[in-house]
Amino acid sequence: MRTLFRKLGQVGWSFPIILALVGLCIASIFAITSATYGNDALKDAPASQARYIIVGFIVYLAVALTPYQMLVRISPILYAVGIGLLIACFIPHIGKKTFGAYSWIKIGPLGFEPAEFAKMTFILGMAWFLRVRENQIQNFSTVFIAWAITVIPFALVLKQPALGTASVFFPVCFAMLWAAGARAHHLVIPLALVASVVVLSYYWIHVWDKPVPFLKPFQVNRIKIFFDPSLDSKGAGWQIDQSMIALGSGGIDGKGWRQGTETVLGYLPKNTSYNDLIFPVVGEDFGFRGAAALIIGEGTVLLWCLWVAARARDKIGTLVAVGVMTMLFTHIFVNIGMTIQLVPITGIPLPFVSYGGTFLVACLAAMGLVQSVWVHRKNFERI
Repeated sequence: MRTLFRKLGQVGWSFPIILALVGLCIASIFAITSATYGNDALKDAPASQARYIIVGFIVYLAVALTPYQMLVRISPILYAVGIGLLIACFIPHIGKKTFGAYSWIKIGPLGFEPAEFAKMTFILGMAWFLRVRENQIQNFSTVFIAWAITVIPFALVLKQPALGTASVFFPVCFAMLWAAGARAHHLVIPLALVASVVVLSYYWIHVWDKPVPFLKPFQVNRIKIFFDPSLDSKGAGWQIDQSMIALGSGGIDGKGWRQGTETVLGYLPKNTSYNDLIFPVVGEDFGFRGAAALIIGEGTVLLWCLWVAARARDKIGTLVAVGVMTMLFTHIFVNIGMTIQLVPITGIPLPFVSYGGTFLVACLAAMGLVQSVWVHRKNFERI
């Protein structure tokens, strides 16, 4: 019991980051309320989000008080469970097709997205693998095996299809390899391969207009629209145009909460404005100031992860914190970037702000992992 109170004391010293997380979650309630205003089908979304915030912070605290070293030790089992759940998405009567993707598991009244759990188990599993291969980290075989471990969840999530979520795995792998001390030229090889695929895909899709076997037609269309929204300004290009209009029309101070015409009148699609397109909702309602405050809040979370990574008691703690930071950064960069035509539109939510119970709880659990690294930088067994 004494050890528990000491750990809680260490969590208490993290008050600024907890305040940032609470602020982002409160902002999500306001943004979701505005995005669903006047939509009877989604009128319960803000209350649902509030319930998941409570659950998320309970999970956050539970994970924070659990030694991360213990979680890493059992991570091969957790990784296997995560892969099994991704496979279960495609099993009839277990997997549930939502918005054209087999991304949910439905068991009775309960439903969740296994991909969010798989991202967590992947980070823990990669930390375990890199710890085991610590003496061979500068061998190319270590990099090759790490990327092979990454391909499995990536391919399963891509098959759902959920390209946005799948895109998170490889940046996390790269960052953790770099933090573990892999040779730079070994990391350049897969990066050069990825860059070659991106360039080839551009010419293949946009210039030569050829089909891509591993992408669905709607995904190919999104990539085309990214380069030229006017190709389908009333269809796939609509989201890009309306997102940028919403952000621009908000000005410096915004139009006021629930006063944004793009949002309330439905120019921002109602089925995505409270989730993937939540950032334009904030920009229109609260203007540049509100959008900047949101970015600062997300940035504070990322900086905290780096702070903890630099002060972890061991390499495993550093790797876990770097993995979580990269996962969150990828979500933030892609989600905000797609609303300002920096990256193609894809289904990827904004951490702590977008609507979604599984995703919100997973993000808070991930921050609980980072908090655990911070709390357990002290050896409580000797106290």
